[in-house]
Amino acid sequence: MARADFVTVHCPFNEHTENLISAPELELMKRDAFILNTARGGIINEDALFEALFAERIAGAALDCFADEPVTEPHRFAQLENVILASHNIAWTRELFRDIGAMASRNLIDLANGKQPKSVVNPEVFDRPTFQKKWDSVRKGRVMGPTKS
Repeated sequence: MARADFVTVHCPFNEHTENLISAPELELMKRDAFILNTARGGIINEDALFEALFAERIAGAALDCFADEPVTEPHRFAQLENVILASHNIAWTRELFRDIGAMASRNLIDLANGKQPKSVVNPEVFDRPTFQKKWDSVRKGRVMGPTKS
């Protein structure tokens, strides 16, 4: 944090990363450094970041995610001249929209063929008996309604 010109956040939000960057970490940053968060809100403590930006202890920030989403009214960071705000869509590119349908289709085909898709975020679901029952039914061409866990 003390040597970086740019600090970028790329991690999931969970109990280990909540307020991962707060006042002590921001105080380490150089006055001409920037911080960018395109991961999840809550990883950077917004109160500490606002104070650091307002006091110009760091040069600026670019934020694509916020602790409370969706943002339905002007965010307090919008009053600062050293902040760029996006509405949690900074990754929405032409390439994303070109590829997302193919990836989703590939995942459905893999499931139908009894294969675990490559992009599963929570692979532990495949071990659940209720999921196994549904998946087996789909592979055999039968459609099932919801089952109780």
